[in-house]
Amino acid sequence: MISGLMTALLLIIFIGIVLWAYSKKNKDTFKDLSQMALDEEDRVKTEEKKHE
Repeated sequence: MISGLMTALLLIIFIGIVLWAYSKKNKDTFKDLSQMALDEEDRVKTEEKKHE
Protein backbone atom coordinates (compact mmCIF):
# COMPACT_ATOMS: atom_id res chain seq x y z
CA MET A 1 0.00 0.00 0.00
CA ILE A 2 2.68 2.50 1.03
CA SER A 3 4.96 1.56 -1.87
CA GLY A 4 2.08 2.19 -4.30
CA LEU A 5 1.49 5.64 -2.81
CA MET A 6 5.20 6.41 -2.98
CA THR A 7 5.31 5.34 -6.62
CA ALA A 8 2.31 7.54 -7.43
CA LEU A 9 3.86 10.49 -5.61
CA LEU A 10 7.17 10.12 -7.42
CA LEU A 11 5.36 9.80 -10.76
CA ILE A 12 3.46 13.03 -10.10
CA ILE A 13 6.70 14.80 -9.13
CA PHE A 14 8.41 13.52 -12.28
CA ILE A 15 5.56 14.67 -14.52
CA GLY A 16 5.63 18.07 -12.80
CA ILE A 17 9.35 18.47 -13.46
CA VAL A 18 8.94 17.47 -17.12
CA LEU A 19 6.07 19.94 -17.59
CA TRP A 20 8.11 22.68 -15.92
CA ALA A 21 11.18 21.97 -18.06
CA TYR A 22 9.22 22.07 -21.31
CA SER A 23 6.99 25.02 -20.44
CA LYS A 24 7.09 27.99 -22.80
CA LYS A 25 8.11 30.43 -20.08
CA ASN A 26 11.40 28.54 -19.56
CA LYS A 27 12.22 28.30 -23.27
CA ASP A 28 14.23 31.54 -23.43
CA THR A 29 16.15 30.75 -20.26
CA PHE A 30 17.16 27.29 -21.46
CA LYS A 31 18.06 28.67 -24.91
CA ASP A 32 20.38 31.24 -23.31
CA LEU A 33 21.94 28.59 -21.08
CA SER A 34 22.53 26.27 -24.04
CA GLN A 35 24.50 29.00 -25.81
CA MET A 36 26.77 29.85 -22.87
CA ALA A 37 29.51 27.38 -23.81
CA LEU A 38 29.58 28.62 -27.39
CA ASP A 39 29.70 32.26 -26.29
CA GLU A 40 32.56 31.45 -23.89
CA GLU A 41 34.51 29.73 -26.68
CA ASP A 42 34.18 32.81 -28.91
CA ARG A 43 35.34 35.07 -26.07
CA VAL A 44 38.41 32.89 -25.42
CA LYS A 45 39.36 32.91 -29.12
CA THR A 46 39.07 36.70 -29.20
CA GLU A 47 41.29 37.04 -26.14
CA GLU A 48 43.88 34.66 -27.62
CA LYS A 49 44.10 36.82 -30.74
CA LYS A 50 44.71 39.90 -28.59
CA HIS A 51 47.68 38.22 -26.89
CA GLU A 52 49.37 37.24 -30.13
